[in-house]
Amino acid sequence: MGRPADEVYRTLKSHIQTGHLAPGAHLVEDALSVQYGVSRTPVRNALRRLGDEGLVTVEPNRGAFVSTWNSDDTAEVMSIRAMLESHAAALAAERRSTEQLARMIQICDSMEECERTRNESFRDELAQQNHDFHLTILESSASPRLYNITSNLTQAPLLIGSFHFYNDHQLKRSLDEHRELVGAIEASDAAAARAIMEAHLRMSYRKMVSLHFSRPN
Repeated sequence: MGRPADEVYRTLKSHIQTGHLAPGAHLVEDALSVQYGVSRTPVRNALRRLGDEGLVTVEPNRGAFVSTWNSDDTAEVMSIRAMLESHAAALAAERRSTEQLARMIQICDSMEECERTRNESFRDELAQQNHDFHLTILESSASPRLYNITSNLTQAPLLIGSFHFYNDHQLKRSLDEHRELVGAIEASDAAAARAIMEAHLRMSYRKMVSLHFSRPN
């Protein structure tokens, strides 16, 4: 696959994951070709890759659309993440390297500074840094199988873009939870790391439900 297709793929993926392209948005090949200054072939290849990852749905005779998520989809993914990432956090407390711990602390520092300064794209930056934070914990678990299974779940578009919808209190709470988690990992407290990660993800899910889905009567 050529370089233009890679660039279109990365840009579209970022826009989907950060919410710039909303669920259900129609991805028209001709329009995207003009927007990115490429032929239709790189666009088609990029859409095919995104379709393979579940970020785009291709409907016969209608075209490509940003995949939509319902409450059941989100509940399933968050339940699996809560189980797997809490286990990863416990392993990280026992296996992390000094360099990996320093990386977690650095990401916490960067996210807090980003939230304080609030430049025009600070929510995009927070979403990417949050993704990096969770991947660093997965890496620190020193379990390649766990990493491979779980890392894909962290890329769900509705989940990775959640920072775009948090209010100020929710943002601060999420960053504080990151600090608590790093503290448990630094102290090699596997039980605390497991509990904090599970609570963090389940709290994120409850916020998502209140923001995106109707509550039952």
